[in-house]
Amino acid sequence: MRYFKLYCSFLKNCFRRETMYRFNFFINMFTVVFGYIANILFYYFVYDTGIENISGWNRYQIYALLATVWIVDSIFGGVFFFNLIMIPSKVKNYELDTLLIKPVNPIFMISMRQFNFGLFSGVFFGTAFLIYAVIKGGFPITIKAVLGYLLLVCCAVLLLFSILFIMVTFSLRFVRIQGLIQMFWTLMEVGKNPHSVYPLALKTTFTFLVPAIVIYNFPMQVLTDGKFLGFLNKGTTVLTAVLLTVVWVCISVRYFRKSLKYYYN
Repeated sequence: MRYFKLYCSFLKNCFRRETMYRFNFFINMFTVVFGYIANILFYYFVYDTGIENISGWNRYQIYALLATVWIVDSIFGGVFFFNLIMIPSKVKNYELDTLLIKPVNPIFMISMRQFNFGLFSGVFFGTAFLIYAVIKGGFPITIKAVLGYLLLVCCAVLLLFSILFIMVTFSLRFVRIQGLIQMFWTLMEVGKNPHSVYPLALKTTFTFLVPAIVIYNFPMQVLTDGKFLGFLNKGTTVLTAVLLTVVWVCISVRYFRKSLKYYYN
């Protein structure tokens, strides 16, 4: 309850800040919306040329994947992203010391203090587009599928958090790590395409080593009952995502605590 009240306080402060600069809030929101709409229009025009499927994926399966990308990135961007990318500057300016001495878990303080309502609003647009894709695609949606989808979206957000958290934690040792942050989004782009377009070796790599496919493809597959990786069925897909999430979260937390020793020295 103490952390819940503290987070609510963070949200209130961030909301006040957003309402003070409303123009910037709407600019952020519409910039994100237009970015995803441009990606949707690309696939719309591709299918409009007469192509029926791309590597076995029809128009509405692609739309469901794009909607999932939209939802996952919006949650991650609104809750965690701007907190994490500020860590290197806090290290450089010695602002991290102030957070570390507070009687609160340091990971909580440095990863959840800021909330971006403009980016988070993309969740609602992405959900609306997902509902459209599901209805038009005629996918057999069940309560079990919806619950599995929500679980895997949570796993996806935590995986994004863990991977980026590990990367920015390098700043505790090396201070300047801008290249790693750029590499993060480059690697994640792989998961934003249908996994069937990749050869098995690349698909396996981006499932188990760098789980970009798990982050974006797995939730959509569970919801629409689409094609799975050749060596995974529906149940093991969910189990794989959960286990990978636990492993990455544990690694990120452990690495941060280990890196603090270098920072203190």
